[in-house]
Amino acid sequence: MGENVVDREPLTDRLIRDLSHRYDELQHVARVLHEDIGQVLTVAGLHLEVLRQDVSRHAPEAVEQVTDVQQLLEKAVDDVRGLSYRLNPSLVPRSGLRYALDNMVGRMREESGATIRFLMDSKVHPPLAASMALYEIAEESLRNALRHSRGNLFELVVQPRQDSIILIVKDNGVGFDPGLAAQGDGFGLQWMRYRAAQAGVAVQIASSHGGGTTVEAVFREGPLPEES
Repeated sequence: MGENVVDREPLTDRLIRDLSHRYDELQHVARVLHEDIGQVLTVAGLHLEVLRQDVSRHAPEAVEQVTDVQQLLEKAVDDVRGLSYRLNPSLVPRSGLRYALDNMVGRMREESGATIRFLMDSKVHPPLAASMALYEIAEESLRNALRHSRGNLFELVVQPRQDSIILIVKDNGVGFDPGLAAQGDGFGLQWMRYRAAQAGVAVQIASSHGGGTTVEAVFREGPLPEES
């Protein structure tokens, strides 16, 4: 008789992987709702407006019924967009990384009252998967810094560096002891690292007791240029 094979994969790793699959599925459904179904309904609404104008000239008694249908269609469009947002609230696929980060920083400033500096180079345009990962890293890192660092100045910078795009989240807080950090990351940091790795983004965290914390996320866009 063969021995039973014991699944030795850590529970946290399985949980993160399963959550990531569900997350990707919800993103896909949200994109279908917003980009496919939403657009079809919008085009139908435009055709209905043309029909309403034609009806108003040739059968004015039917205008009210057409208008009622238009209102129902407009509500359907709003409902689809609302559902799409609830399934995938990130602004990144809709408005791009720069706008999404600016919106997130503004929201955190209002919630915390903290000073958060945000700078993003206009030449930075990572692909969607990398943009989503960079956004999640920035959000998780800033939220952790605001909760735990006890700092009074926070910075978020996104800029090009040679063949890469680098995101930096920095605070001037109390930092932490690297020896204690070696005992293991929290679930939030593990999730952040997992999502980053899926998108080809490398994450490094540097800190020292009393010296603040810096999170760097690097997305390499292509091969290194050949030396001349």
